[in-house]
Amino acid sequence: MSGPLVEASGNTAELQQKIQLYEAMKRGQEPLWNEPLRGLQGDSAPDASIKERQKEGFTRNLPVSHLLDATDYDLQSLRKALITLVFEVHDLEIDPDAEPVSLVNGLSEALDDLIVPILRAEHGYFEELSGRLGVSSVVLSMVAGALLQPSLMYIASHSDRTYLDAWDRTMCPICGRIPSVAVKSESEVWRFKCQYCLAEYRMDIFRCPRCGTEGTNSKEFLLVGEGKIFEIALCNECSHYYKILNKDRLDEPMPEGLEDAHTAALDEVAHGKGFVRLDEVKPESS
Repeated sequence: MSGPLVEASGNTAELQQKIQLYEAMKRGQEPLWNEPLRGLQGDSAPDASIKERQKEGFTRNLPVSHLLDATDYDLQSLRKALITLVFEVHDLEIDPDAEPVSLVNGLSEALDDLIVPILRAEHGYFEELSGRLGVSSVVLSMVAGALLQPSLMYIASHSDRTYLDAWDRTMCPICGRIPSVAVKSESEVWRFKCQYCLAEYRMDIFRCPRCGTEGTNSKEFLLVGEGKIFEIALCNECSHYYKILNKDRLDEPMPEGLEDAHTAALDEVAHGKGFVRLDEVKPESS
């Protein structure tokens, strides 16, 4: 890694840790990547079905993930991936006291009930499950999120661009996560880039995606570094920000799914000005 990527990466040691975690999760997901539908049931994932889910989500103002449940998944395939994911996380020693075989068994038994909380990012569920299984909620959230990520990437990659460009909410139209990075080019509209399912969807650059304030008076676009590659969009109304990557000006492609990690220096700049990320809640003043 060289040039502007180094400039935007911030703490190199922290970046390497994030890359190590990302690569470990990819290895753990291999049983799912080796399947055509990434863990989805055969009759739930063809393009026509995905388009129907998109239409329903658009009508109900819900991301596609909120329309899925355990019946949409091949539980046997997910249980195979659980084994590799748990052992990959165990090797990282995030929670050295977690016993991998017991964790695999516990998650496998809870899989029917686990899928919807993963799809809807219900963090409270993992806190409760943490107490039952005696494993940190961080590890549980990591394994659980990685378990369904390939399926949501599959749906995102087979989604209708018209639907993605018509979506007018900040949350990702596929997985419901809040974005932190937007990508732009000289010839296309700006789009948010979801770091979980990799969906790219159209955004309104004249409206704050957090508080909804419109116009330019409350907006500030801060260029960081040379080459007009990296920017920070600041909202002075709600004190939130998101990062912007001009992909046309990069000398080398930004690793997909790691755009957030590789632009950590932009977070440091924004935090130093008293702003908080779009996907975080601003702390209340004491």
